Amino acid sequence: MRKLLVLAALVGFVAPAPAQEKLKVGDKAPPVKATKWLQGKEVTEFAAGKTYVMEFWATWCGPCIVMMPHMGELQTQYKDKVTFIGFSAKDPNNSLEKVQALVEKRGPKLGYTFAYADDRETYDAWMKAAQRNGIPCCFVVGNDGKIAYIGHPMYLDVVLPKVVAGKWAAADNEGIEAIEKEVNAVFASLRPAAPGQQPDPEVFLTKLAEFEKKNPLLAGIPYFNGPRVSSLLKAKKTDEAKTAIEALIAKGTKTSDHTLLLMAASVARSPDAKGDKALLALSMKAAEGALKIAGDKEWQVMLALAEAHFANGDKAKAKEFGAKTVALTEKESAGLKQFVENQVKKFEDKKD
Repeated sequence: MRKLLVLAALVGFVAPAPAQEKLKVGDKAPPVKATKWLQGKEVTEFAAGKTYVMEFWATWCGPCIVMMPHMGELQTQYKDKVTFIGFSAKDPNNSLEKVQALVEKRGPKLGYTFAYADDRETYDAWMKAAQRNGIPCCFVVGNDGKIAYIGHPMYLDVVLPKVVAGKWAAADNEGIEAIEKEVNAVFASLRPAAPGQQPDPEVFLTKLAEFEKKNPLLAGIPYFNGPRVSSLLKAKKTDEAKTAIEALIAKGTKTSDHTLLLMAASVARSPDAKGDKALLALSMKAAEGALKIAGDKEWQVMLALAEAHFANGDKAKAKEFGAKTVALTEKESAGLKQFVENQVKKFEDKKD
């Protein structure tokens, strides 16, 4: 045995490192190491008796941005009982400059803590260790400093009441898994029942209503908004669709959520709207509301205004905002520039 050890030393043998155990519910929460705390107080430790939500996101992640306003609402609801941390780590498309710009613009209204790391240490200690590959993903740290929940933040309305009260149990995680299957079933109803068939909008609306009746705390899941209105339009329930769009515009305006307004603007001028003048007016209202909130430096807002003007018959304005959209993407990726140029090309092709 001694000879083997000597030989191993001579050839530089290194024993393989033990495999890292998976981070799971019930484990002590790893530390948080950030390069810069962009908003809120630095979290140096998970204090006993308090709940934390550690949510991983990136500027390029659309679903992450969609969830932010609801996270802000939850922070307001739970005040000092829960600390929400929006944690973003560096990657090729997620620089400090991009994250900081978004937080500076939207952070004050959202009202929760934001941190950024220029390395992947914390990301790996949480996400990679838990074998989680997709974002947004959140970890709820309970009053005992241990992880109570790992999963999508859309389910926090069900998770947080029990965690804060110290009543969250292992069986509750199984309950979330069951709810997740229900959500997937609702979205699956948007797909055709068979190849060549069109999905039945009434099926989705029925399944959504059943889900929300069974899970009232989750009736506000943001990802239901677009499909709900689209399905109402497809089912020729135009008045209900208008009411739903008006509600989205009111909420987006109140919460300064320009992404919600952009979605409302898009669905109100979609082919399913069939050129309804009242819907097209709502599309313009939503796009103009997004402009008031986000300003004129975001290409998505400029494109929404161009599309709204075009749908409402103002081709000159459509060309004007289309040109502004193209100008705003000069420093963006070649793929994005090409996408925008293709989108605005139809404004130029149409004769006045």
